[in-house]
Amino acid sequence: MVTIKTLKAFCFFDGLSETELRSLSIIANRVSYQRGDRIFEENQPAHTLYLIVDGWVDIVVNTDAQGEQHELVTTLSSGDIIGWSAVVEPFAYTGTALCASQVEAIEFKGADLLGMFELDPNLCCVVMRKVCQVIAHRLRATRLQMVNLFLAH
Repeated sequence: MVTIKTLKAFCFFDGLSETELRSLSIIANRVSYQRGDRIFEENQPAHTLYLIVDGWVDIVVNTDAQGEQHELVTTLSSGDIIGWSAVVEPFAYTGTALCASQVEAIEFKGADLLGMFELDPNLCCVVMRKVCQVIAHRLRATRLQMVNLFLAH
């Protein structure tokens, strides 16, 4: 379990009541990874959403059909979420998360979150709005990377 105070420290949870934060704290778990660990892999079923507490996580995507070559898309750190695919259909990770350093995170099982969303529409609205903001931000960043690649050639 993770404390409500810990969750309040992250802007991702702004707009949630004490009761909603308490519910989230019950399903949240602290996890640790070592540098080089793979948290999840592209195209695999997405079961868990993570909030990075400390450390750096590289998000890479496959650049060949066999999945042997990867390209760095972004590096994320404290306060960022990874694994949003655990709450967005088709529930498959869109990239691979590799630890660029030791990482401390808070994990939420997607099934637990989705179950809570069914019971609490406000919780669903606030969390999914934040997830949409993350997706939109990353899409814009990826688009800028692509534009820069095209301009370089």
